[in-house]
Amino acid sequence: METPDPAGDRRRVDDLDARLKAARGKVEKPQQDSDKSGMSQRQTGVAYRVLADMIAGLLVGAFLGYWLDRWLGWAPYSLVTGLILGFAAGANNAWRAIRVYSDEAAKGDDESRRLP
Repeated sequence: METPDPAGDRRRVDDLDARLKAARGKVEKPQQDSDKSGMSQRQTGVAYRVLADMIAGLLVGAFLGYWLDRWLGWAPYSLVTGLILGFAAGANNAWRAIRVYSDEAAKGDDESRRLP
């Protein structure tokens, strides 16, 4: 059985480390356009808000319509009316969120996208 050579192992590790550093230096790092990245995240946030507004409007309208159906005995009429009103409320909230985003984008409001 051979005796371990700590100096030889250390040289191999140092050589491997030097080759890794040289290889990392040759690879160009991708350039990140912070303005583009921030805009994309902002668009995604607005899209999720629109989705949440639409779903919340439908769920609240359906719940209130179902509750009125049970309480007053109006069978499907309150549920249908609640769904229609919930859709309208969700669409209104979504439209407001989109309008605010569009106004900020038209102004070129970069202050809201900057990190402190």
